Amino acid sequence: MIINLNTKNSTITDSFGLFSIEAKLKDSLRISAVQYLPKEILITENVLSAKLIVVDLIENIIDLKEVTVTPYNLTGDINLDIDRLALKKAVTSASLGLPNASLNKMTQSERLLLEADRGKYVSLQTMDEYGRLNEILSYVGLSVKVNTHKIMNKVSGRTKYLEEMVERDENMKLEKEIINKFSKRTIAESFDIPKSKVNGFLTYCLSQPDFNELSNAGSMDQIWAYLERNSVAFKELQSPKE
Repeated sequence: MIINLNTKNSTITDSFGLFSIEAKLKDSLRISAVQYLPKEILITENVLSAKLIVVDLIENIIDLKEVTVTPYNLTGDINLDIDRLALKKAVTSASLGLPNASLNKMTQSERLLLEADRGKYVSLQTMDEYGRLNEILSYVGLSVKVNTHKIMNKVSGRTKYLEEMVERDENMKLEKEIINKFSKRTIAESFDIPKSKVNGFLTYCLSQPDFNELSNAGSMDQIWAYLERNSVAFKELQSPKE
């Protein structure tokens, strides 16, 4: 914040740190900001004649030797503090011993694919109506059941569409994990890609046939190596052709 100590007028800077305020000769301006020491400037002839002045602020460094957080008397050592907190365990379906607690929750596209592709195309079944008679005569009565629902979804292309939707959802989830882990700024600076083109780079990676294999990667180092390899090809595509 900038205050004219003589007129009491005040203003604030914009996002670039620029400001303007009315002042006359021998007025005093006080400039203050969070994490910086306040500074006062006397308006002199030279300041008035200058079109632009640069104000350098000194960072306010607070050096604390030791801090204790109450009521738990935390030390900052996570190994010690985790025992002191004595937090109650979160109640989950697994902690309650509910059946199928370890199963992952299915997405909408996964549920639709399961419904469209459920069962076998053809199955054999015992004949209910004549089962007892055939059993007496030592014959095995069977009937053939055709899964027309599964066949129609396959023929119409609905099954393939849902499979692609499931794969796309998995890729989008992996893309979010990559951004959360590395950030777009880190990707841009590490691979020398303009920040405005990072989304395009990730889309390029997502379109590669082997992108979904990253979900089976053992570590983030493997994912980072994959991004690094593809950044070379992406930049070649972006460079102007001679």
